[in-house]
Amino acid sequence: MKKYVFASVFLVLNQLVYSQNNYYVQFSDKYCTEFSLSNPQQFLSGRAIQRRLNQRIAIDSLDLPVCKDYLDSLKNHQAEIILCSKWLNGVTIAISDTSQLTQIENLPFVNFVQCTKNSALAAPARQNIVTQNNDYQINTYQNTMIGVDLIHNAGFRGDGKTIAVLDAGFPNVNTMSAFDFIRPRILGTYNFVDMTQDVYRRNSHGTMVLSTIGANIPNEFVGTAPGASFWLFLTEDVGSETIREMDNWIAAAEMADSVGADIITSSLGYYFFDDAPQLSYSDLDGKTTRISRVATIAARKGIVVLNAAGNEGNSEWHHIIVPADADSILTIGGVDYQQNPSSFTSFGPASDGRIKPTIATQGTMTTVVYNDQISTANGTSFATPIAAGMMACLWQALPNLTNMELISKIIEFSSQYQNPDNQLGYGVPNAWAAYESGITKIYDTQKDNVFSAQFIDDFLRINNCILDNYTIFIYDVSARIIFRGQGSNNSNFYIPNIDKGVYIVHIISSLGRYSKKTVK
Repeated sequence: MKKYVFASVFLVLNQLVYSQNNYYVQFSDKYCTEFSLSNPQQFLSGRAIQRRLNQRIAIDSLDLPVCKDYLDSLKNHQAEIILCSKWLNGVTIAISDTSQLTQIENLPFVNFVQCTKNSALAAPARQNIVTQNNDYQINTYQNTMIGVDLIHNAGFRGDGKTIAVLDAGFPNVNTMSAFDFIRPRILGTYNFVDMTQDVYRRNSHGTMVLSTIGANIPNEFVGTAPGASFWLFLTEDVGSETIREMDNWIAAAEMADSVGADIITSSLGYYFFDDAPQLSYSDLDGKTTRISRVATIAARKGIVVLNAAGNEGNSEWHHIIVPADADSILTIGGVDYQQNPSSFTSFGPASDGRIKPTIATQGTMTTVVYNDQISTANGTSFATPIAAGMMACLWQALPNLTNMELISKIIEFSSQYQNPDNQLGYGVPNAWAAYESGITKIYDTQKDNVFSAQFIDDFLRINNCILDNYTIFIYDVSARIIFRGQGSNNSNFYIPNIDKGVYIVHIISSLGRYSKKTVK
């Protein structure tokens, strides 16, 4: 089987010497890269290329891998290559002999070198991120709040969409029954902390995050996109807070692009570090930090990128965290089941004035799977994947939209669209309303001869219908649903008291989805 370069450009090590310091090395150019834009199959998967084609996005120099000659030169200076970023044109290295650093800094193709993890500094003791178990009744309103239950009923569960989940670990996802349904569609994994394929370890935060999208416990709980496919990336070391973890995130985002992910969901964020100065609010401009620049690039490559706003609303920091400040991504705040702001949700705006968060979903008392049991947890960490699954379903339903059109559509149908604020942004989204609006653009399938529709008095008559069983939706020109029902072959539907005008009849069956305009 042919090996793509994208699967090996990270040049990961089987074992890391943890006593070594880590450094980011910024290259000045890619002049000596051995790859060509005319042959993108060498460094991008077919899905990644198709995503760009579908959205008319050019393959450009950012997509080219870094120069191998530059990597070889670093190795000649006793540097071990840990991570590569083609989008930023830089690498993360580990080095024991720090006397080599001056020589590396003076190489003609090196712009600067930055320490990203200082092994000499002991990290403070940290608590693992844990679920909040309690005696309250489990509430799964998180799906119905945003219209995902109706989207599911219409047959859209994220099928055909690939979601990359970046987090701190996914223990027992490979064994728990709650994930049996999606396990065949876990397409790949990578652990950027330990440099292995094994992500089913470390912290259960990622397991709970994934459960809000993909868990499926019949008659009890279902995630927002159980039909989607997944890549699982472990980027966060919860025992420390270093710049290296942001570079892990960057590598994972680039890999997600290369393998063809449609959506990236990240419940991670940064503003302070154990061995580096804390960020300032002015840094939250979407351009200052590498991680935020990469999040924006991922969006410009046609991916829907979602990141948690953060849980710092009650802290001295108060603000969102990076990369939540990135441009062109969805930054997700939290609400409770009554759509009141979660007490902890971080505040925007970005330091350049852009509205942040973008939207908000349930982050207080969110239903998750923990230790193979349905439980609850708090945090924008859980609001974010809920929104990611929603976007997967909506994109499946409206496949001709670009990622930016999809984001604009969900913003348009959010509760605070007319009056966004700095706590919930545009508010709580309504995926069903967004879908209703989108289907008014579905072409008339008259030529398919699947059915005909005619208003006679207070009845809509479906004639010449070849479908045995179907769900029918009728919309007015404002995309409001005025009727929903079940039918079989030729049927009459009683719809009294509607005005004269143009209506859209939308039928969903096991054979497909069909739309037709008709006039009363």
